[in-house]
Amino acid sequence: MKASSCYTDDKTNQRLTFGGMLASHSGVFPDAQVEFYLRSENRAELPGLLSLVAHLGRDQRIALKESAKTDSALITIPSELAKEWEDIWHTEYGIKADFAGLLIPRQPLGYKARFCLMYEKGAQSAEFFFQSDKKAYGGKVWRFTGDKSLDDCEMTHKHVGTFGFWVADEQEAPDGCLGKETNNPINLHTIAVRELVWTTETVPMRQLHGRVHWKKHGVQMDQTVVTFCADSGLPAGRVPGVFFDRSDGTVGVYRLGVRYADDGVRFRRAVLSLKPS
Repeated sequence: MKASSCYTDDKTNQRLTFGGMLASHSGVFPDAQVEFYLRSENRAELPGLLSLVAHLGRDQRIALKESAKTDSALITIPSELAKEWEDIWHTEYGIKADFAGLLIPRQPLGYKARFCLMYEKGAQSAEFFFQSDKKAYGGKVWRFTGDKSLDDCEMTHKHVGTFGFWVADEQEAPDGCLGKETNNPINLHTIAVRELVWTTETVPMRQLHGRVHWKKHGVQMDQTVVTFCADSGLPAGRVPGVFFDRSDGTVGVYRLGVRYADDGVRFRRAVLSLKPS
């Protein structure tokens, strides 16, 4: 009997078998793809693939199985995520909704992302979330409009309706600085972000995201930066943002000019299931 030209020891074979079982039972990859990665000449790619899957967030792992069923840019929301977000909207905002069958974007890969689901009632109303946050945060909220509603200041938001979106699951807004590892990084302002055609969180999206982050982790997002919402707008060349003031524990809705840029101006890019209105 001719000896195999590609020998692996028992420990390596055990690891490869485990990797194959993990990939197979996860339902993420079809059998043909699992067989491809288990061929001797392709085995070197398997650790990197498994490492990528291991570093994905919980919501991404839930969505992977549904993503394997189609090549479309949209997938049907997994029942677990639909039920979770029905509970969030009912518990946090007093709204009963049915999200079963909703089409959502495929989960992004390459970084840990959180899934959020916007309901149509809140998509165009920063004031809706402000009033809800006021109760949830014990009155520790602030808005640049003073006693005037945020919805009365001609604030606009690009994204409407009921939709799912993915954002980087990070404490501080991660986007808006180019060349971070160089001696001369460039901080972007809102005009640059819009010219780059980035899709970012609107103010209502950031308010919803912040509430869910706070409920899960017990801390507020953006304690060192302000999330500027380039996909929301204000008259006279202003842009709104959301921040947390560590000095008094207040969550505030802020505004500055579209040309303003410094180390504290950051953005949160989003993956959406619909086009801007």
